[in-house]
Amino acid sequence: MGWDCGADKCYTATRVPGGMLMAGYRLYFMDRFSGHIEHRREFEATDDGEAMAIASKWSTGQPMELWLGAHKLKRWEEAARASVSSAEQSERA
Repeated sequence: MGWDCGADKCYTATRVPGGMLMAGYRLYFMDRFSGHIEHRREFEATDDGEAMAIASKWSTGQPMELWLGAHKLKRWEEAARASVSSAEQSERA
């Protein structure tokens, strides 16, 4: 593992067989009430698109942030909760 630094970014990278660089991403799962980091997952991907696809599959419905080095790439907000329609409420009453 080494460092790959460009003009506006610096992140850890691993060279895999065949010479391809895999960047080290961090996915933070945020507490939906306090906004603080609840836990994180670190993983490698070949590019930002692949990293976003991987992160999306790990979604639990809570807010998440995907980072590469010091750069936040994406934030997912809390998934909308299913609301009960007024018709469903009437049926329950």
